Amino acid sequence: MKRVMILLLLTAAVCASAVLTAACGAGDDTDYEHLRDVSWEGTELTIMLGENQSTGCEWTTRPEDDSVIGYSLHRVFHLAGSQVTEGNAIGTLEAGFEGKGAGTSRIICTTPVGWDGTGAGLTYIVTVTVNEDGTIESAEGVESETPPADEN
Repeated sequence: MKRVMILLLLTAAVCASAVLTAACGAGDDTDYEHLRDVSWEGTELTIMLGENQSTGCEWTTRPEDDSVIGYSLHRVFHLAGSQVTEGNAIGTLEAGFEGKGAGTSRIICTTPVGWDGTGAGLTYIVTVTVNEDGTIESAEGVESETPPADEN
């Protein structure tokens, strides 16, 4: 009877440990290096990008036509949980934009260096279509080998 009781207690402890580990975010298998996500609701568009501030791989974002889509106040870096204890600044950048007027425009996202801090930077281009009332109709992001030429 004692053995059964001890076995039950050990099983309960292991199960509780597994639940707590999952709830605390341990075992996060997010591939921050390749994280690219675009979402929108109403007039607000958010681009989420994996960022490695430890190596200088930090994103800048630039709308090509700010009469169609412009910056919103939403721009936040979220540090990945376990990265704090490992001394890294790896996480996600959330950059917000707001639809302004009818048309299609691009948002150019670039880094000065690659993920590991060396080589050519990264480029991600989001093409956005906005309705007359500023609501986002569609948005799609694609990787690019090189940033578009600056037309200024």
